Amino acid sequence: MELAYSFHLGNDGNKSKKAKAKSKNNLSGTTSYANNAIQNARQLSKVNNHDFRKYNGDTEYIYGLRGSGDVVEDVKELYLDMFEKSRLEYNSKQSRPSRMIDDYFKHVSDNEQKDLACEIIIELGNLEFWNQQTLEHKQKMVKVFNLQLKDLETKVPDFKICSAVVHLDEGSPHMHIVGVPIKYNCSRGLSVQVSKSSVFTKDKLEKIQDYMREKCINEYNEIYELDEDNKMELKDKQKGRTFNIHLKDMENYVELVKQTEAKKESMERISNISKNIGKYDDEYVDILLNVEKDKFGNYTFTEKQFNKFLELTNEAKEMAKEFEELRYIYPDLLRIKDKAKYLIKRNYDLQKENDKLIKSNQKFEKQHKSDLNAQDFLKSVIDKQHMDLVEQLVKGANHKDYYTANTYKQVSKKFKENGLISEAEHRVILKPIFGISKSQINQALHKINQEMEDEAEYYKQERVKEMSRAKENDYIS
Repeated sequence: MELAYSFHLGNDGNKSKKAKAKSKNNLSGTTSYANNAIQNARQLSKVNNHDFRKYNGDTEYIYGLRGSGDVVEDVKELYLDMFEKSRLEYNSKQSRPSRMIDDYFKHVSDNEQKDLACEIIIELGNLEFWNQQTLEHKQKMVKVFNLQLKDLETKVPDFKICSAVVHLDEGSPHMHIVGVPIKYNCSRGLSVQVSKSSVFTKDKLEKIQDYMREKCINEYNEIYELDEDNKMELKDKQKGRTFNIHLKDMENYVELVKQTEAKKESMERISNISKNIGKYDDEYVDILLNVEKDKFGNYTFTEKQFNKFLELTNEAKEMAKEFEELRYIYPDLLRIKDKAKYLIKRNYDLQKENDKLIKSNQKFEKQHKSDLNAQDFLKSVIDKQHMDLVEQLVKGANHKDYYTANTYKQVSKKFKENGLISEAEHRVILKPIFGISKSQINQALHKINQEMEDEAEYYKQERVKEMSRAKENDYIS
């Protein structure tokens, strides 16, 4: 028998429709695509709620293999372990406080260009296979997934696993893995950084998937003690996925409707045949009672009776086939019913969560408005104090006493080097153009800034001319 294997990187709920469409053509055969991961703390919290059933507290068939049971805290702890030393080294080289990173976890979470973490979902077999198995049979998969976890760590050492949990409560057993892909020896920014694009390239991902597939089927046969005659094989690798394992959205609803309609047609055919069973019995009896007996004591059919008997026999065979199909339809209908119930419950929970988010967002907007007003006030205060500082430096640097003036000039130079005042302000402090009042200082700053812009534009034009002449000379030579 053959089993399907799925190694799914990322989380479909975090992707746009456009990204979902493009992901189907990926070399890896999974739905991996740029930004197909856990991009911020809010999405990480959603993964935590799903993986550990925070929304209903039902953890009877949830098996934690790695982590504390709180994905958010586990990822934060790993960030401290892996990036804190690099963050401190980076900050020590910065001259401007604004360029320093206070919290790398928050820094990545706030950056739309980076992924905070990655989620991998591994599944062996499908619902049709697992619906025929006992709970004890499913529970053995926990051991298989534990081996898969170790295989992944061996194959991808730069993917640091924070959390791993097995779900046996959704029909088909599967494992959720949350981890952080890490790149070392970076030339820009922190020397050690989070980097999904470096660890999970398309080529690497295809090799990882092939490796994990072979390992999984071998480990399944070993754990379930299947010999050569009974061992399972893998189905051919498929491009893309039919739908999400953990049913986070309602996209499966259309598929459920199609399946239900197909089973409904079969049930109607069986119902029609069942109504005719009594008629078949009567006709069989009628034929048998009217079979003639010859002088030798043998019973013989007329041609009409024989043809009718064949017709009834063929119809009986068709009926048997339909009833044979019923054996598989019934568990399928139960599965569809269970999935529909799950989707309805999940949709209800999402609506409640959405209502809470709307209220929370309203509070946030109100607070945000208040914060903006406070920021505007602080900015006006800071701008005034900054101009007071510049005015004092102008007065001090142009003091009649040489030593006093020289001291102020040195202070101005240090302020400029540390980014506390601009180049233009430093030039005005050393040599005021008009005077030393605030209005005169502002006039001087405006004039110098205009001069600097003119100089930059002149340099740009001269550079273009220079490059043009160089090209002409190359052509002539």
